[in-house]
Amino acid sequence: MNDPIAPIVNQFDQDPSAIRIQKLLVYVCRNHWESEMSLFDASQWRSLIEEVRIAYPTLDQLRSRLTHQIGTLNKSKEYAAIGQIILSVLEGLYAEGAVTMVSASRRSTKLEQDINIHRIKKLLIYTCKKYWEANSYIIEQTALPDLIDTLIKQYPTTAELRSGLNKMVKTLNKSVEYALIAEIIIREVEPLYGNDQPADNLALCDPIDLFDIRRAILKSANPLQTKVLLFSSVYYLFEFCEQDWSNLKLYSLDGLLRTVVIQSATLEELQQLLNSKASQLRDPDTYLEIVPVLIRSLKKDYNDLRQKLQQVSSVSSLADTTIARSTRAFS
Repeated sequence: MNDPIAPIVNQFDQDPSAIRIQKLLVYVCRNHWESEMSLFDASQWRSLIEEVRIAYPTLDQLRSRLTHQIGTLNKSKEYAAIGQIILSVLEGLYAEGAVTMVSASRRSTKLEQDINIHRIKKLLIYTCKKYWEANSYIIEQTALPDLIDTLIKQYPTTAELRSGLNKMVKTLNKSVEYALIAEIIIREVEPLYGNDQPADNLALCDPIDLFDIRRAILKSANPLQTKVLLFSSVYYLFEFCEQDWSNLKLYSLDGLLRTVVIQSATLEELQQLLNSKASQLRDPDTYLEIVPVLIRSLKKDYNDLRQKLQQVSSVSSLADTTIARSTRAFS
């Protein structure tokens, strides 16, 4: 399996300015300057790079934060060059998420290779034909490219596609599982539309900036553990198996935060949910310590934030800006 982080770890590790790169990345992520630091090993580099990607979902956000943090340093001129090295090396990693236009047949092939192809077809049939198909033979014989073609004709814009899938998923008993399946479909089909958003929907579709909230959380909580807790609260209880780790990588911290806030009517309800899930996870004490961090970070204007997120979610994907390529196999 292709590992996009491995060559980046190697580039940073072999760079003559490796220690300075570490210092600046730590400062950018944790807002704390480490004056004494030994060279990281591969796992530490990997963890720091993943932390950067979680804290700054886009390259522009990382660039902006680097510029700000470098400006606070005494040796800002020297570290400006280090910042350019970081951006140059990480640019390829961020580009991995860039979506390019491809043919429907290629998208169909990728969906057909997904472990959840049976459920993908079920949801597509239900969304396109408005009835639930339970016959496995019919599902197997239904051509996926035809379903995608019908889907695009019925939902001529990405906003309508997201809204249509969202509406159908909500009618199902296993809505949580099928919300994940819908994310796979959206991820693979959405690029076929190109830039088709109506002008009056653009403002609604713009993701709400959670930078300050995210920064407050990451000051006191481990980013990966925070994602585990949020993922468990939004989808299913994390069991720390290989598939779960694979799924977790497909979701951004921002997206999970947006979704859990939308699902929790009040801050008190959110706190109860987080405490419940944290107590069920392996090493519950660790995750219970994250709960007050999340609540404290979201406490200010929670109702206003939730209202804004609900407005955005009406025309955006089911898990807001999170992306899923594959999920745990559901029966």
